[in-house]
Amino acid sequence: MDYFKDIVKVDPVNHYLVFTKERLKKLKANLKQNEIKELEDKLSYLLTKPQFKVTDKSKDICLGFSSHNYMSLATYFWPNPQTPDNLPYIQKDGYPNPEGDVYDKDRLRETAFIIYYELLLYYLTEDSKYYFDMKRRLTVFFLLAETRMLPNMNHAQIVKGKNLGRGIGIIDFSANMSYAVILLKSLYDLGFVDTGLYNSYKTWLTKFLNWLRYDKIAVEEMVAHNNHGTMYDFLLMAICYYLNLNKLIPSIVYNVIENRMLRQFADDGSLPYELARTKSKSYSLMGLKGFTDLAILFKEYDYDLYNLDWYFKKVKTDILKSGIKYMLDNLIAVDKWSYEQIAFFDEGTKLPIFLEAYEHRMVDNTRLIKTIKVKDDILKIIITKLIN
Repeated sequence: MDYFKDIVKVDPVNHYLVFTKERLKKLKANLKQNEIKELEDKLSYLLTKPQFKVTDKSKDICLGFSSHNYMSLATYFWPNPQTPDNLPYIQKDGYPNPEGDVYDKDRLRETAFIIYYELLLYYLTEDSKYYFDMKRRLTVFFLLAETRMLPNMNHAQIVKGKNLGRGIGIIDFSANMSYAVILLKSLYDLGFVDTGLYNSYKTWLTKFLNWLRYDKIAVEEMVAHNNHGTMYDFLLMAICYYLNLNKLIPSIVYNVIENRMLRQFADDGSLPYELARTKSKSYSLMGLKGFTDLAILFKEYDYDLYNLDWYFKKVKTDILKSGIKYMLDNLIAVDKWSYEQIAFFDEGTKLPIFLEAYEHRMVDNTRLIKTIKVKDDILKIIITKLIN
């Protein structure tokens, strides 16, 4: 099975875990050798995957810009049947347009998936073949002068006939590569990543962070009200974690509480912006997971997002727990979902939220995890070991 193409590509955020140093240590301690071998066997095909790079795309779709620019088409926009030239494209929420396949989105996302799992396999097995393949892929995609991606996303999620890129396209990176960035940093701190590679990517990420914070296109995503805003903050945190920019953390924490949590969660713990989507299950999980993943990173800096008693303003202290409880009551323990979901829903995407519920003592029936039917059995193996 090609896990990225067959499973993860459809709903990436809900298939990744944030790996801090402590979580990595726990996973390695709990996995048996035969289980590590099983993971290796399932992911052995990664070493045979082609090398992806942004310069692979043909010149005729680059709109006159350098092929080193990352470019993608708006996922849910289609040719307009009401105009002679089919422009401007119109939205069909939840229906991906395959025209985007020849652009850079899947190259970036599959590269992120491979880097993430090759780093994890290297840590678990200490077999250098995974490290060297990961290093080659990271270098070619981001660092090598002939093939590197420029540190911006000015031309992401283009809507033909309307614009040459949108801030909303930042999620192509934030929902995928952020997890690899965090894992790379955690493994560097554990002595598994060489300083030369770490510093080279540090230079690229520093330039990307400058674009992310100050470019007018990036600001569009920064002020988004739904999961896009949350994932923007998650990417910001991932890069700050990598770069050790501790002084920026308090402002990110404040923004997440004031401008994300207090505006996105309803009193019952649901996320109305996500419930309104045509794939409400997937996006509700994604929206919630963005917050739980931020909480994991915030904990590294002694900020508790699960209990806001410490926060200087009077707010509901258990907002995040109420969000998890809503998912437990309506989707995970019993599926009584009453909102639209036009696409296939992989039950395995429930697993990361189940893990958060378990770690925060909101569920003690670990037998429930056995009842969740999954296609992503790799994720299930990992999460099963993290709840032991």
